[in-house]
Amino acid sequence: MVEMMLLGFLMDGEKTGYEIKKYMENSTHYFFNTGFSSIYPKFKKLEKDGRVEVSQRIKNGKLNKIYTITDSGRVLFKQWLELPPRIGRIRDEALLKVFFYDYLEKEQIQEQLTLYNQEIKNQLQAINDIKDRVTQYNVEPWKRTTLEFGIRYYTFMEECFKDMLDKLQNNSTS
Repeated sequence: MVEMMLLGFLMDGEKTGYEIKKYMENSTHYFFNTGFSSIYPKFKKLEKDGRVEVSQRIKNGKLNKIYTITDSGRVLFKQWLELPPRIGRIRDEALLKVFFYDYLEKEQIQEQLTLYNQEIKNQLQAINDIKDRVTQYNVEPWKRTTLEFGIRYYTFMEECFKDMLDKLQNNSTS
């Protein structure tokens, strides 16, 4: 999947790995993200498979690798994009911990839920900040759609974890 994401980022023009990582931080980060340790090996594989071409340029006194999608890469990306998406499995550490909260004291649970809810609020603020920035530009409709999904997703999470916290507090006072 990382390969398809990289090819997708290259569909609108050549980029360095660093530029893709920065672009990711302001777009797909909240629902699909990866680090440099995955990006560069995947680019190496894509280059080996003829899906991208690599050139080098000096920019600000530093040698940069520039990645460009090939026709073969475009075909592969379009083939992948045309396949219906599959439902991804939720893999969330917070939910896993909540599952086992029976082994914690109520005060510990309350502290964890409060801290996690604050993290969710921070993430929601970060996504709203991205939304505020991108409204200044002509961002493609489907990219805006994923941003709106992220806002709704984190709003839902915030409500769910707040509800857990409220239930815990109401149960404690009964």
